[in-house]
Amino acid sequence: MKRFTILFSTLLILGFAGVMVYVGMLPEFVPPAGLAGEGEAPDAPIWDMTMDEVLAEIAAQGLVDDPSAAISLASDGVCTDARKISGAEFYWWDLDNLQEGSQEETAYKSLKAEGFINLYGNGHIVSPVPNGPFALLLDFYEGDSGALEQAFRAVGQAE
Repeated sequence: MKRFTILFSTLLILGFAGVMVYVGMLPEFVPPAGLAGEGEAPDAPIWDMTMDEVLAEIAAQGLVDDPSAAISLASDGVCTDARKISGAEFYWWDLDNLQEGSQEETAYKSLKAEGFINLYGNGHIVSPVPNGPFALLLDFYEGDSGALEQAFRAVGQAE
């Protein structure tokens, strides 16, 4: 019985390794790009910007109200800082101080890998637009959401 268990375990391991090699060699396989999302340069200035700088740049384009009118939102367990302005919600993660295994880290990694955040793990799904350590939720935005999304994606991406 012991020999059978060892032989079966070895075959399972070899089978799993074979499947992984096969999937990795498929032409459709795209390796993960780390924490930078689609269209995001990992060395772009957005990674060093603050929430105030991002809001000021968006406000300068006339897409949201004055940043001093932004409302701070509860962000514990989701992100480091969250603000609502003109109905749009902006999220920011302090990547240098994220604790390993925290809800904030889980939310950030989920956003980058899967494109959504499962708020507090309770099944309430939101799909904000990511840009570096920031995200934008347009569900309640009062203006042209397409223009705001395009402007947000461009913030800090070009030097």
